[in-house]
Amino acid sequence: MRNIVLHYHIFKNAGSTVRSILENNFAGLCGNVEGANPWDTIESDRILQYALEHPDLKVISTHHGRPPVPVDLNVTFHPVIFLRHPIDRAGSVYSFEHRQEQNSPSLGVKIAIAQDLAGYVRWRLTEGNGAVIKNFHTVVLAGREKDMRTATASYRDVEVAKEWLKGIPFFGLVESFDTSLSRMRSYLAQYFGDLNPSFTIQNSSPDRKDSMQDRLQEIEEMLGPSLYSELIDKNALDIELYNFALELFQSKS
Repeated sequence: MRNIVLHYHIFKNAGSTVRSILENNFAGLCGNVEGANPWDTIESDRILQYALEHPDLKVISTHHGRPPVPVDLNVTFHPVIFLRHPIDRAGSVYSFEHRQEQNSPSLGVKIAIAQDLAGYVRWRLTEGNGAVIKNFHTVVLAGREKDMRTATASYRDVEVAKEWLKGIPFFGLVESFDTSLSRMRSYLAQYFGDLNPSFTIQNSSPDRKDSMQDRLQEIEEMLGPSLYSELIDKNALDIELYNFALELFQSKS
């Protein structure tokens, strides 16, 4: 039986750091499968096809891949995914896009460079500007929506996302990264042997405060009551999903 780590790389959820750990341990055996456009999604059948076309790979990473985990008689995929508090993540998304080059083709980057956090969030929350900071985790884990420019999450989606989290053997939380990494190491060691857990944080946001509580307070202050309330409302399902994931994560300690 062939074993493959399937890394669902959610934007601004420590994915680059996790990816670097996997690359350090599986040098030359890591692949990526992505859509042609930033807003594309990839279903499990295409991930399986990619794996079969690249028989030497031990790790497949994807920003655009969606559950369920591919199933094959000769290949077992071991999912690795990290979640993050959705409001904290929104601040990280802005910080990342704000630091990019002026000549970036991304409209989100151009808006982030031109606007402060409030202006960027206001633009992102406007209909038609994507799901990047609107119930993004729920959209990704439910796997129903196919175009991230217009994707929205439903109450049914959050229940599907919860069930998927309950059913996979591992998920991590960015806020508990060291514990998550230890669990990931134990989980993957069953199939690949022990991993070297050392890492250097990738794509960090040096302009943000150290503690999540301080970051959330700063976001609230920078947005003001009305816009912050709208951001909370547009992430209500993600907050519900995060709280569920946090409780599930703590129950496994």
